[in-house]
Amino acid sequence: MGIGRTLTRLPEPFKDLLKERIWPAPLREGEIVPEWHLQAQDRSWHRQGPHWSVLQFVPATPDDPRVGAALEDLQAHVAALKALKVETWVVMTEEEASLQAIARQHGLTFPLLTDRGASVSRLFKAALQLPLRPLVIPTLYVVNPQKKIRLSNRGFPSIEAVLRSVQALQQATKDGM
Repeated sequence: MGIGRTLTRLPEPFKDLLKERIWPAPLREGEIVPEWHLQAQDRSWHRQGPHWSVLQFVPATPDDPRVGAALEDLQAHVAALKALKVETWVVMTEEEASLQAIARQHGLTFPLLTDRGASVSRLFKAALQLPLRPLVIPTLYVVNPQKKIRLSNRGFPSIEAVLRSVQALQQATKDGM
């Protein structure tokens, strides 16, 4: 039994205390994102540019229904995000063939990026390095065109709520706030 599965079976108060002490704190709002360059399941390359983006770090655990639900939630809102000119990426530690299978299984049209060894996930404080392999911590960031984090969230937030946040942030930017 892996550490992730063991943690999910612990009582909530104990689990929360462990996470507080072990998990790295996510990058804070206002921080400049680290430079990254990752390959997608279709072999295209992606990096943070001068645009709004949603960058979601997801563990590659096919038996966890939250992962599939999070991917499908993002897919359901990808057209609305594109209408706002928001790039959408999901980062996983899986290889290209696995990412292709995940994209087909869930009908995904956005890039799934492979983060071999979780080096980018660790830069974004979305992974914990264990002795045998990294443990990806579900984390979502919204990044503005100046490459600053505008929203940071652990877990699997509602993409509808993220979409509303992006709309509010873009409006505040237009209004000079």
